[in-house]
Amino acid sequence: MDSSRVYGSLKTSRTPEYKPVSPSSLPSDACRCPHWHQLALKLSCAGLILLFLSLIGLSVLVRVLVQRPPIAKYSVSTQENRTEPTGGSSTLRCPRDWHPYREKCLFVSQTSGPWSEGLAQCSMKEATLLIIENEEELRFLHAFSKRRGHQFFIGLNYVPVEKIWKWINGSILNPDLVQIMGTNEENSCAVISQTEVFSDFCSADNRWICQKKLKYV
Repeated sequence: MDSSRVYGSLKTSRTPEYKPVSPSSLPSDACRCPHWHQLALKLSCAGLILLFLSLIGLSVLVRVLVQRPPIAKYSVSTQENRTEPTGGSSTLRCPRDWHPYREKCLFVSQTSGPWSEGLAQCSMKEATLLIIENEEELRFLHAFSKRRGHQFFIGLNYVPVEKIWKWINGSILNPDLVQIMGTNEENSCAVISQTEVFSDFCSADNRWICQKKLKYV
């Protein structure tokens, strides 16, 4: 056999030499993730951020609710402090020797004197001379005077400069409520009896009636 022919056949059937492919020769999108993978990654990151912010907000809200007392409890406590300033169970009562009438407490003097003395004595008791506010109270006082058998100074006197009757709180007498019997002169003060309200000298000797509001005791 011809040796040159055999050598040529062997050379022709040789396996081609392996050459590694360089990274630069790969397609540009060979290592890229699919598009939906990227979208899922972004949504996952956004969800984690929102979850973290929600946890922070929830912790702040819980802290505020824990520190702030309930509104209903606060309202009840405020009302109790307002209606019962001394604490404990309190009721509206008049002091000893005072007579209740609606929202008032009435004190009837056991001694007599001029109108100015009655004014001063009522003030010492943290009260004022009686002010009649309506017809029902007027009828009650007439009946009260009848039971007691006395007439009383009230907180009403004549102001000669203005020529009007005024209550001690500065309000002007309503003639439709109380009609003063007698003359209107200087140094005139009102006295209530079992039948009428009349003008008497402020220096006259009469008993008096004081009034104050009901208080919690």
